[in-house]
Amino acid sequence: MNNGETKIKVIDAICGAGKTSWAIQMINDAEKVNGFGETSDKKYIYVTPFLNEVERVSNSTKADFFQPNAQRGKGSKIEHFKMLVELGKSIVTTHELFKRLDVETLEEIEQEGYTLIMDEVANVLEAINISHKDIEYLLKWNVIEVDELGKVTWLDDEYGQDKDDRFRDIKIIAENENLFILQEKAFYWTMNIKAFEAFDEVYILTYLFDGQDQRNYYDMHNVKYEKFSVSKIENKYSIIPYDKMKEPRREMYDLLNVYEDYQNGKSISKMNSNYDSREKLTSRQIRNQLSSTWFKNASEDDLKQLKNNANNYLRNICSTDNNKVFWTTIKKYAPVLKNPKCKYNKKDDRSKDNFVSFNARATNNYAECESMVYMYNRFMNPNDKQFFTTRNVDVDEDLLAVSDLIQFIFRGCIRKGEPMNCYIPSERMRELLKDWAEYKI
Repeated sequence: MNNGETKIKVIDAICGAGKTSWAIQMINDAEKVNGFGETSDKKYIYVTPFLNEVERVSNSTKADFFQPNAQRGKGSKIEHFKMLVELGKSIVTTHELFKRLDVETLEEIEQEGYTLIMDEVANVLEAINISHKDIEYLLKWNVIEVDELGKVTWLDDEYGQDKDDRFRDIKIIAENENLFILQEKAFYWTMNIKAFEAFDEVYILTYLFDGQDQRNYYDMHNVKYEKFSVSKIENKYSIIPYDKMKEPRREMYDLLNVYEDYQNGKSISKMNSNYDSREKLTSRQIRNQLSSTWFKNASEDDLKQLKNNANNYLRNICSTDNNKVFWTTIKKYAPVLKNPKCKYNKKDDRSKDNFVSFNARATNNYAECESMVYMYNRFMNPNDKQFFTTRNVDVDEDLLAVSDLIQFIFRGCIRKGEPMNCYIPSERMRELLKDWAEYKI
């Protein structure tokens, strides 16, 4: 950062509170300058998950935003991005492009004095596909060295000049200061911390930030940040100190018709448990139902029962038209669990089904949907968790899980203040949702 001081503000507010509207208002207020012909000297990089949100920002702000265009960058959006930075232009782009910025571009951003607005947290951590043996080889032959935090530096300058060199891509990641190691057994790409330190001001727009990898990543790098929420009085948005007790959690929860098993005379329903054929389950086994490990070990009959439950729920218990339904599970098992109500297009054409990723954010395409099915019990990837815990970072798996669940729920009609039906067969996920509504987490 230009003044050596971290200025990161996390705008942590419930879905629909107006985070993006506040950011657009902030930009527009800065554009109000006195005098004929004057323009604001503020420069922004606005990062958002989806291309259609890029259009929204471009069309809603008075600032002159440019979108990186491959045709203007010699066939590369990154090259055009660099050109726009050199010209000191405000830029609106996607998370996918932002994560690919190299050290040289980040240094140019720092010199120009930009403000970063990031809509939703970044993907700051990704495992790299390389074998344990290959990592051993690179260490044994002193091709790389590792610092105290686990950051990998590539030592062999001559390696990689041939495009066919086996580890050329990994060398490039290391040269951009993105490569970290986990206990000599795994490599990780991580976002360069300069991607946040290079800006004069940083605003992260999200919800339940403390459960996100980006918070873990900030703690790992000892990056300081402040948390705020959003308030709207009449037509004016402002940021206020973060206080979860001021969120309308109970009101939101009361709009959700969450399915629970019942017994009414001879009528018994066990749709929240009948998909697990194991007998005498321990509390730990119940807690882990529908986790990634559970799915890996589930029998065909168990998966068939789960599939039938979802269909039964949407056909008979909360009868809902297919175009008013959205659902999720681990993507690998979506083709197995799809049914007449829960559609899944094997070519990943989401316009032809009603499947939504379990950690979907920032999409409004399902705002008319009245019923949802969430057939997953979210835990952190064990290696990802270890990546942070071995660096003395405390991770909050429960907050991560409920964060993804709430973000998913808010894709539906509840975002408009309308009641919504929810089939959430994991006991742990239902309990976490209740804990959230009662401000326990």
